[in-house]
Amino acid sequence: MNPQQRRYADRIRALIEQAQRIAALERPAEKVGSFIQDGVQLQEWATKVRSIVEVTFGTNGAHFRQFQRLSDSLLQHAYEIRALEGFLRGALSDLEDGFLMSQEILIAGAIFESLIEEARVLQKAGHHQAAAVLSRVALEGAIRKIADTERVANAEDAKASILNDELKKSGRFNQPRWRQIQVWLDVGNAAAHSNNVSDPRAVSEMIAGVEAFMADELK
Repeated sequence: MNPQQRRYADRIRALIEQAQRIAALERPAEKVGSFIQDGVQLQEWATKVRSIVEVTFGTNGAHFRQFQRLSDSLLQHAYEIRALEGFLRGALSDLEDGFLMSQEILIAGAIFESLIEEARVLQKAGHHQAAAVLSRVALEGAIRKIADTERVANAEDAKASILNDELKKSGRFNQPRWRQIQVWLDVGNAAAHSNNVSDPRAVSEMIAGVEAFMADELK
């Protein structure tokens, strides 16, 4: 997990501990049976749970839908709190086991794939330098995302070539993969910092290669 996700995990653990205390607040009442009578503590906890679920998992995924199903009615019984506690334990397990990172990789792959499609359109229109630069943007983004999942230090700030070296050292990339990535980075760098027209063939090979690389790595 990255530092932000670790903070989310710590928050979920704290709410799991609080759930047990909230459930223990259930008291018998005349005529209506037992329920949690301290509505202030109950609602404060439920609000915190909703907030961490939204922030961590978003509002369009399965986790938020499950939370809504469990909290759809007015919370007032210990068994309802225990059900939400179980949900939080499952959500924490998903977070710690890398479920979110897997989803981030898939989303990143879709974003970078769209950049490659734009690069291909530019290439066909004869804008070879722009196509090479855009391909390099997609490649660098993919490398950073891979480095992040591999917990490479300074993955957000280090140069792509340095991350490529680190991923080779860690065994994530083999020698041929590392060398090919460096070639693509060089083509992209030359296009970004030169007024000379990029070699159309080299750009075409770069686009196809980066696309295949992302298909292999971002899945």
